[in-house]
Amino acid sequence: MIGARILISGAGGFVVGHIAAGLATLGYKVCALDLTFDAAAEQRLAGCDLVAVDLASDWVALPSADILIHGAALTTNPAALGLTAAQHVAANMRPLLTMLTHAGNLHPNAFVFLSSSGVFAATDGAPDLTDTCTPTAQGPYSAAKRAGEALVQGALGDTCQTFTLRLGYIYGPGEAARATRMKVSLVQGWIDAAGSGETLQHDATDPRRDLTFAPDLGPAIDRLVRGLGQAQPIHLCAPNPPRDSEVLAQILRYHPDATRRAVPGSGVKPPMIPSSMPSLDGFAWTTIADGIAHLCLTEVSA
Repeated sequence: MIGARILISGAGGFVVGHIAAGLATLGYKVCALDLTFDAAAEQRLAGCDLVAVDLASDWVALPSADILIHGAALTTNPAALGLTAAQHVAANMRPLLTMLTHAGNLHPNAFVFLSSSGVFAATDGAPDLTDTCTPTAQGPYSAAKRAGEALVQGALGDTCQTFTLRLGYIYGPGEAARATRMKVSLVQGWIDAAGSGETLQHDATDPRRDLTFAPDLGPAIDRLVRGLGQAQPIHLCAPNPPRDSEVLAQILRYHPDATRRAVPGSGVKPPMIPSSMPSLDGFAWTTIADGIAHLCLTEVSA
């Protein structure tokens, strides 16, 4: 399917932007959708067609494509945006419904919905979040993602291949806060703190986290869409989730003078365990050592 046209929403953001860029590098013709694209997004998406559009509006004309990927999402806490919980859910559902309607009319080869480990509560999983775990998180973002997982299959199960991908903790190059995602990843936050001489605060319980290097996602999705669609949600993340102490040890290799301090645990949810997918057998996920080396060495050379 290399050379196929992909329509991907939310591509002005960090995670989806890396997916769009990765697919474009592989040879797909990528049309990237978002409300706006800042200078960093435009640079990351060089080679993609950029379309600024409000998917929540009543009248939206979208181009044709062979594969649709819906990644647009509002992850920032509703209170920080001055929204009620209901408004936050609506802001996440309307763009999805627009993309589902377009797919229903278009009959593409595949539709990919980017869900999240945010569908799980801290009490889910024993001890890890596997395919058999039932998500119970109740917040507005979690509710919208859980609803989306059901809607995609219900709306398009007889129309095209569907893929629901749950993503976990994503980190990678060029990460910065924006209105829809006000906080950077824990990894980037620690690297920023180390670079500015601040203390690296970490959870005293030393939890494991399903950390995935953002540039890996595009090639992984390429493998999946060239396989068979899956009815059940797929946990798309790197294997062998590291503990916070392992991540900090890698950062301290490049910032040996940085200090760290344990703070009381905040109930971190268990890590997702990647789904066993034949199409991803042998996939070369970036290790935490290599990912942090890339970020820290880039930081030094910048």
